[in-house]
Amino acid sequence: MKFKALRLYSEDGKRVCRMVDQTLADLDPGDVVIRSQYAAVNYKDARAVTGVGNVISRFPCVPGVEVAGVVVESADPQFRQGDRVTVQGGREFGMRRDGGYSEYVRVPGSWIGRVPQGSDGFDMVGMGLAAYTSAVAVDALMKHGVTPDRGRVVVTGGTGGSSSFAIDMLAGLGYEVVASTGKTSEHDYLKMLGASDVIGRDGLTTGDKPLEEQLWAGAIDVVGGAPLDKLLRSMQKGGVVCAFGNAAGESFTTSIYPFILRSVSLVGVNANHPVPERGEVWQRMMPGGDLHPRHIQDICYRIPFGQLQAHCDKLIASGVRGRAVVTFDE
Repeated sequence: MKFKALRLYSEDGKRVCRMVDQTLADLDPGDVVIRSQYAAVNYKDARAVTGVGNVISRFPCVPGVEVAGVVVESADPQFRQGDRVTVQGGREFGMRRDGGYSEYVRVPGSWIGRVPQGSDGFDMVGMGLAAYTSAVAVDALMKHGVTPDRGRVVVTGGTGGSSSFAIDMLAGLGYEVVASTGKTSEHDYLKMLGASDVIGRDGLTTGDKPLEEQLWAGAIDVVGGAPLDKLLRSMQKGGVVCAFGNAAGESFTTSIYPFILRSVSLVGVNANHPVPERGEVWQRMMPGGDLHPRHIQDICYRIPFGQLQAHCDKLIASGVRGRAVVTFDE
């Protein structure tokens, strides 16, 4: 049986992705073979496909860190043919071992999570790492005492997948959410998700002083770099910033004053957990949970597998709205 896969090669010091024909013998070993139905496109997936950065550490390799589909073969007694499953997260899948951008994938059974009743594969990878990371950040804000009555919460990276989910969840919990974006054409989209106000990137702070006007009770920062410094200088006393992105830069410069004069907390969020290791927060994202996104169908959209490379080029060059889900059966 032959099938299509997007495989990344290292050639003469350059990283090159090609759509190739494969057989199961070409895939890494594992207990379970899954026929892929949906795969997500994260920013780091786009970096891998376009050869930007060091996401992939083994060559050749199939990128894609999230997939959902149907079991076709299993040597693991936990799974049977026909089971609806998903593989997401961890440090191996789609980075050190063949990942989800393939019509068939093979993985250890310990990496696999079931698609729950009431959900489908599209919802699972549509939410995926983007929504799960945002949910972990929202939960961290709550655990650090940022409640809706404390004041406004700002979300950077406005129209991206993680940002969109964060706005959706926070608004659903009753927070007054402000979205920050450089795309003036997307204000209606962000307000539809639940943002009470939309500001430009310059609206994160009122000036360049080490401490500026106290604007935000909480913040979810998806971009890093200079915007993170602006947030820290504009937090309320006791404010909390949860950070997990680097689209605007992998480093930033700030002063000590937000921390020692306003008791601001900077909380790092790493949610790259395989589905079997996700706990309460993942369960709260399922239908009926308080962190279940209300606008999955508005945030996520389908692209055919054959258009994946072009979409990744666009994502790296200029960003996109929401979150793309690759379809293999449509």
